[in-house]
Amino acid sequence: MNAEPVQAPKKGKFAVIGRGVTKSFDSLRVLSGMSVNIPRGVTYCLLGPNGSGKTTLMRAIMGLVKLDSGEIYVLDETLDRISKVYQKLGYMPQQRPLYPDITVKENLEFFAGLYGIRGKERDRRIKEVLEIVDLPKTRDRITGMLSGGMYQRISLACTLIHSPDLLLLDEPTVGIDPVTKQSFWGYFRDLTREGKTIVITTHIMEEAERCDMVGFMRDGQMLAESSPDELKRFAGLRKQLRMKVKDPDAEMAKLSGDGLEVRRAGDMLFVDIDDSSRMRQVLDRVKPIDFNVIEPTLEDAFLKLAI
Repeated sequence: MNAEPVQAPKKGKFAVIGRGVTKSFDSLRVLSGMSVNIPRGVTYCLLGPNGSGKTTLMRAIMGLVKLDSGEIYVLDETLDRISKVYQKLGYMPQQRPLYPDITVKENLEFFAGLYGIRGKERDRRIKEVLEIVDLPKTRDRITGMLSGGMYQRISLACTLIHSPDLLLLDEPTVGIDPVTKQSFWGYFRDLTREGKTIVITTHIMEEAERCDMVGFMRDGQMLAESSPDELKRFAGLRKQLRMKVKDPDAEMAKLSGDGLEVRRAGDMLFVDIDDSSRMRQVLDRVKPIDFNVIEPTLEDAFLKLAI
């Protein structure tokens, strides 16, 4: 039975809203009644283990797969009216749809033509996106002769050619060097400042940390949508105070008596704590020989939530 359609959201607040989204391929259920809420003007990372449904959700948002049930709004339009906003969407799949036997310029001209961009405007956009991906001198090279990293960058240039409001990028930085990756993220930040929305998938935790929001998926469902720091708290992770002390047994008993969870390794004590004032109280009470604060990482949260 199909799920009840979502009530039409207030226009302009969200780039994507989904409710009860379900999709199966034969007997394999890939999306299982999931919800998603992606505000406009953010970088949003779809995070989760392989097979959690990230790519299928992206394709569903683009209207490339027919849902079994549920509803998705994309830039305020339902999927059956997605043609109304197609000019505002940019999609970069894992398998890059470039033509290897023609030049970079001809590929860019082809993608510009799909969106009705011609003449001087097309030439201006081609020059602009090639500068964005730092490959202005490749315009006349045969695309199939480019290195893997260059090919990836030209794929992004083709996705950006029509200046979309919503970009869906499936592992966009795979195979590119750290310098280019840094420039990609600088450009992503510029786009969100303009009010555009970027949705990416990645397995690189450092990149997920850079995003404004993370949607953590598992088994075709959305477990949490939040900032990276909030996701760590959702996973039950807190800052850890690591202290070297003279009398571990005595100090451990003292802190346990204060209601704190304490672990010991040799002359080191480990206390989970996230309140700065509470941390100061612990340090004043124990007076450690040495201490440091260990911040939880998004990778820690990933490993805990993926199980």
